[in-house]
Amino acid sequence: MKKINIKSISLQTGIIAALLLLFIFFGNSYVENINKRNIGIGFGFLDDTAGFSISQTLIDYDESDTFGRTFVIGLLNTILASVISILLATILGFIVGLLRMSSNKLLSSLAKGYVELLRNIPPLLHVLFWYQVVFLNVLPSFKESFNFNNWIYVNVRGITVPALVPRDNASTFNILVFICIIALFFISKVKKDQVLRGVHKSLWPFNLVAILLPIAVALITGPYDIVIPVLSKFKFSAGMTIRPELFSVVVALSTYTSTYISEIVRSSIASVPKGQLEAAQSLGFSVWYRLRLIIVPQAMRTMIPPVTNQYLNIIKNTSLGMAVAYPDLTAVFAGTTLNQTGRALEVMSLVMITYLAISLFTSLIMNWYNSSIINKKGEMISKEEIPFE
Repeated sequence: MKKINIKSISLQTGIIAALLLLFIFFGNSYVENINKRNIGIGFGFLDDTAGFSISQTLIDYDESDTFGRTFVIGLLNTILASVISILLATILGFIVGLLRMSSNKLLSSLAKGYVELLRNIPPLLHVLFWYQVVFLNVLPSFKESFNFNNWIYVNVRGITVPALVPRDNASTFNILVFICIIALFFISKVKKDQVLRGVHKSLWPFNLVAILLPIAVALITGPYDIVIPVLSKFKFSAGMTIRPELFSVVVALSTYTSTYISEIVRSSIASVPKGQLEAAQSLGFSVWYRLRLIIVPQAMRTMIPPVTNQYLNIIKNTSLGMAVAYPDLTAVFAGTTLNQTGRALEVMSLVMITYLAISLFTSLIMNWYNSSIINKKGEMISKEEIPFE
């Protein structure tokens, strides 16, 4: 029979009791201070009228809407900046990582300079540079906008492009596009399996159909109306404007994070045994097939976990947009809403839980993808997908 360690249990009990007393003390102090200032406790303030404007929204919003709607708007803006930044950072990071390993000295030197320059500057300075220097001082005023064939206007207020206005058949067209994208992924997987098994069947007609079908349907049915920007005296009465705050946050975070992703890509590719590359070269695999079928799939085993960390950093760093008045969750809810309501505990708790939920959801997706390409032993799922042993 195992002997009970009285000393250890007493010590742990004392620590737990001290933490509980400390929590009760701060809780009582908070309640007393809130009552003295005549500020209520609870989330009922979410139904109160906000009474302030928001510069950029993805859904309809008016000053008469509630604080609950401002929370949704801030959340959508945070997700928008995060998704765009993640996509751009991944593409840039992968390209720069491959260039770092190029045998061309000029390309590899440029890629190294890109990495060393951008990753050693704080991300907040990246955001401020793009906003303060590029948009406010480099770009022209509204009346002197750069005009690209009356379709795109670039000025200090942002980038105005044609807007797509959906028609009644837009939903059907969107479903068709989604199906064609899934078909392209499926065809790519079939082609990969054929190459690894030494089968060479032409699948390009299926790819061509999946690409041209949505284009043909769009030309025939016209699911969207293209609304060209119309320049009036003080503003654009049509079109869609990408505001400088969003542009600054996205460009800053994507370029900054791409430097870390590029190093992850480079080190992961370098970790693949050299014999794999030599065997592929001896079989006559082109550079594209060597990367797509042999090098990258094996490098993904070590690439996914650190890349996931960079994705989480992007999501959290979108809060830096507050420095340039980008209306994300931190600026709209933890900033303006908190100042107007005084509900510090409720507001900050809701914001922190929301960031936690977004980060956990991102981790869940990446972990699922990681487990889909790696089995429990850390090897590729199917031995048939490993062309060389």
